[in-house]
Amino acid sequence: MAASPRLICVAGPKSGEEFSLQDGEYVIGRAADNPICIPDTSVSRKHVMVRKAGATWMVSDLGSGNGTLVNGEAIGEETPLANGDVITLGDTELRFEDVVNSTLMVAAPSRGRTASASSASTSRGSSPARPPPRVEGGRVRSARSTAMAPQDPEVLRKKMRLKLLAGGVVVVLFAGLGIARMRMVKEQEEILAQKGQQESVRKELSTIFQDAKNLVREGKWVEAKAKLEELSTTAPDYPGVKDYLQHAEREIPVQGRLMDARAALAKNELGKASAALSKAGESQFLYEQVNAAKRELSELADKRTREARTAMDTGQIDSAKAITDDVIKAFPEHRDAKLINEQAVQAITVRDTPRVIPTGPAPKPWEPAVERFRDGDMSGAVAILNACMSKNPQCKKLLAQMSEFSTLYKRLEDLDAKGLQKLLALDKDITDGRTSKMARNAGTRAATIFYKSASSAKAAGQWARAMEFARRTLQADPGHAGAANIISELKTKGRELYLLAYSLKDGSPEDALPKFKDVVAMTPPDDEYHEKAKSWVEKLSR
Repeated sequence: MAASPRLICVAGPKSGEEFSLQDGEYVIGRAADNPICIPDTSVSRKHVMVRKAGATWMVSDLGSGNGTLVNGEAIGEETPLANGDVITLGDTELRFEDVVNSTLMVAAPSRGRTASASSASTSRGSSPARPPPRVEGGRVRSARSTAMAPQDPEVLRKKMRLKLLAGGVVVVLFAGLGIARMRMVKEQEEILAQKGQQESVRKELSTIFQDAKNLVREGKWVEAKAKLEELSTTAPDYPGVKDYLQHAEREIPVQGRLMDARAALAKNELGKASAALSKAGESQFLYEQVNAAKRELSELADKRTREARTAMDTGQIDSAKAITDDVIKAFPEHRDAKLINEQAVQAITVRDTPRVIPTGPAPKPWEPAVERFRDGDMSGAVAILNACMSKNPQCKKLLAQMSEFSTLYKRLEDLDAKGLQKLLALDKDITDGRTSKMARNAGTRAATIFYKSASSAKAAGQWARAMEFARRTLQADPGHAGAANIISELKTKGRELYLLAYSLKDGSPEDALPKFKDVVAMTPPDDEYHEKAKSWVEKLSR
């Protein structure tokens, strides 16, 4: 049985697959519900229709985004298909095969040849008309007698010339037909050769375009652009080349910035990586890679900040400063990096500032250690106390306190409010209330925790708790504006509530009493309304 018509995928995701065609219509596209589904992003959901019309198969575009080509030429209306035709849908190519109904063009003989041949055939096949009988002397001569009679030589010569002329005409006609036949064959050969050459060129151009698109999928935009420019030079109007070249012009600079950023990240150069990514701009094809590089940059910044903290704790203050300088270039508002950088700057300043040699009475053996501790030089303070601990109990006591402080300080980021209070209390004992630089860092973190508690208590109407945590916030960080605002608001609200309670105390003392208690809770002891409200609470509670 003869093979049925079919479509063979020769390029694209379904390359190598065959689709048999029976009578009917076949919608081809990316949608899964199509009779023929092509999972190619360059193919529209409903791209083309192939249908049988009589003995011929037809193809028509269904308004696709990238258009449809048949043998490299765009189609605008329904087009008949011949055996071997190639249908191009985006990156996919389908070859139509219908061996049963394929035909070869056979040139029909010309009218001139037929007429001449007919004329020649008539000249050769028919008998000449018989001449009328001759009459002599009133008698009709018989044919026998006429034939036996001698003929005129002139008549014979004329008959010979006519025969020769007719033969020459026949020869000329046959020669002309042969020449016409040869010319027709040559023209057909030239047409076939030209079609073969065109098909070869089309396949070559299609191969170049497919190579360029494969390079695009691999992210090799520079190589893809070279291929596209080669194709554009050979075939300026080749479908899709202009769009891909525009994409290449936009994506190549982005790819360059991305490569610069990754090279900088490999060297831990966060500032350079951030600058390269900021110049990358918008990308249609590389946005996922750019976003991945940004996430990698953020993670590396946190990792380098932890390395800076370790360097700071081990006395490598120059390294800590260099690392955090680079992190801040990439992320100017990175809180931990800024904090460590400030500590490193202060430690370098202390280290590089000449120490004034005091005059007068000799300092107590532990006092230089306390001064070093206040300046943030933990290792120097510990060295001094180790030298004097065997001779002086205070040195031994301070060494134990500093060791406990150092243990807590290394876990600063993980400490809760209770741990931070313990850290600040140790600092106060060691420095005799003069506060060290390390305690200021701890105070900043403690203030953040206390302030959150104060804000939550205020929102819940827990006035005493809000006031207590706001005061703790200011003790940890005297310059904390948020805590100062909470205390100011509570004072103002306490004054208003006091006046309301005062107006109710005579007529509704049971309503006034809880309000006076709230005033006591929301005002500090040194506030005038605190004492007044406290006095009325005592009176109304009797």
